[in-house]
Amino acid sequence: MGNRPHKNYDYSRPGVAMLTLKARPNRRLCRITQDTFALTEIGRVVQRELLGIPSHYPQIKIGQYQIMPDHLHALTHVTRPLPNSVTLPGVIRGFKLGVNQCCRAAAGTNRFQVFEKGMHHSLVFDRAHLEREVAYIRANVRRYRLLLANPDLFKKPARLLQLADGTRLWGIGNRFLLKHPRRLQVRISRRATEADWPAVKERLTDALDQGYVLVSPFISPFEKRALREAMDGGGRAIRLTHRFFGERYKPAGSLFELCAAGRLLELSVAGEFARFARLDRAACLKLNEVAGVIATTQWSQ
Repeated sequence: MGNRPHKNYDYSRPGVAMLTLKARPNRRLCRITQDTFALTEIGRVVQRELLGIPSHYPQIKIGQYQIMPDHLHALTHVTRPLPNSVTLPGVIRGFKLGVNQCCRAAAGTNRFQVFEKGMHHSLVFDRAHLEREVAYIRANVRRYRLLLANPDLFKKPARLLQLADGTRLWGIGNRFLLKHPRRLQVRISRRATEADWPAVKERLTDALDQGYVLVSPFISPFEKRALREAMDGGGRAIRLTHRFFGERYKPAGSLFELCAAGRLLELSVAGEFARFARLDRAACLKLNEVAGVIATTQWSQ
């Protein structure tokens, strides 16, 4: 997700983009333990080349960034128009080529690639969005260390938070998706028809390309279809349910695997109350109400 350029956007003009570059398998950029954080030789090359971009293109400023074991997050600020025929994706391709060349020279080989193909990115258009992205990047190492210390963190139900109206939320899966800077509520009427799906899919694809986490109970047929397509395409989601989570609760089948892999968070709005044990109209309304709150509330890091 996120490799496609965004329609009608001029990547040579001033703007801000949140980049995520994934390392190829077996290419470790750093090593993080409970006590240490250390860049590998490859990671040092990545850092040097990243911070060297403004020396080639003074129109670009590198903002908050974080090198993780298997990926790089970086906020790139194009502060004024780039030269003719130069675009941000082109600059990033050049950065990746530079990293490869340095690593090839150090390894004494002609075949060495550090990053996967493509530039996963989202565009940042306002100050609030920028602040969310900065907070997300800064919290990366803390989240990673928490996972190291709790290898079963995504596999067991836990009480996660309580909403302002008193609704208690229990969850299983990647709880950090609650604090992801890009969350989008998905709500598609049961009355939607197959003729409506192409437009829905286009909006869904654009959101997933921007790295949005989909939030919904995924009840209607098209909502379920949206979840399937998102998961098949490597996306992430927060799925709300009316079911109560006991201590030994596990989502069924592939949903549990997605939770354990960090791509899905299942949230229960049932709390300790039996009234949402059935998926009736009241439960559906409550699920959609909570989905709206989850998609729009900025939780503290």
